[in-house]
Amino acid sequence: EADGNGWDALHVGGRTTYLEFLDGNRFQWTTSLSAGENSAASYYPNAEGIIYHNSTLYFVAKVTRTLFILDLNDMTYTSEQTGSSWVGQGSFNSQPDQIIESDLDKRKYIYFTEDGGSAPGVHVRDREGKYYTMVRGVPG
Repeated sequence: EADGNGWDALHVGGRTTYLEFLDGNRFQWTTSLSAGENSAASYYPNAEGIIYHNSTLYFVAKVTRTLFILDLNDMTYTSEQTGSSWVGQGSFNSQPDQIIESDLDKRKYIYFTEDGGSAPGVHVRDREGKYYTMVRGVPG
């Protein structure tokens, strides 16, 4: 719970809490560091790339190649393998890295960078959960 707003909001006052996943695709914010560490190790190791939009928090776990979508109003979450529903050519073979949101109200896309592999790329996920490749590296 941050007291401030903007870029430095997490460094000014407030109370530190940790994400803990519960049974039934529910989650809570806990003050227990060990509960947060256990949840991270079990569900979202090496979490990166986080964005917030309209009471929804998105982040990826590199090791499990998973996108987590947290509904902050209902305190529920869904998850999916990155690149699980592919449209056209391309593939998401390596680890998801950073996430960039492009005004989801208008454009409806989340952009992902891919880390590692012989041909990492930049991929897009639309609101319906379909993945597309924007650009891809050339092996070699």
